[in-house]
Amino acid sequence: MPALIIAVNPVPIIASVTLLSTPHGKRNALYFIATMVILMLAIGSAVIFIVGQSSSSSTSTGGSGVTLAFGIIFLAVAVQQWRTKPEEGKDPGWMKALDKAGLVAGVVLGVSLTNYALLTSGVEKIVKSGLSSSVQTTALVVFTLIATSTIILPLIVFLVRPVWAKKVLGGFRDWLMKHNRVILIVVFGAMGLLFTIQGISALLS
Repeated sequence: MPALIIAVNPVPIIASVTLLSTPHGKRNALYFIATMVILMLAIGSAVIFIVGQSSSSSTSTGGSGVTLAFGIIFLAVAVQQWRTKPEEGKDPGWMKALDKAGLVAGVVLGVSLTNYALLTSGVEKIVKSGLSSSVQTTALVVFTLIATSTIILPLIVFLVRPVWAKKVLGGFRDWLMKHNRVILIVVFGAMGLLFTIQGISALLS
């Protein structure tokens, strides 16, 4: 579930599609995707091999508290998006910055757009499965592939059919921008409810 929620988050998808529209689109998008994938695998491995090996009841309680806190934050973001009136015909400031993005921007975006809360939540579920470290590592790779599938797909399409992709991805980007507010309300609202319920349930159990 966390991997799917990460995958449908519109912001990284918009970033991937927009990077492909820059002068060095393929390179910038590749660095963005590679940064996010490497970061998720590194953090996930640390949780499995370091935190997972020294887990305790206090760690579990602390993790539940963090999950609840993120749930409340996500719900607050959803409410804020709902109360914000969209500016018709204007791209957000970050979109304008992406249009001029370079190599560094791709790396920075990969770091800043990684959903650490959902990543940690998903890896904790893998750790709690009680499977061997090798199986958990495989599960982490699958988790990462699912979570990043929606930002990898635009790059694959662009490499296979560049001319067609520019037209289709451009239209897809426009659609995402048009419905960005509604999508963010739904995504953050769902994440907020999920995390809040999980956090409260874990603290009460």
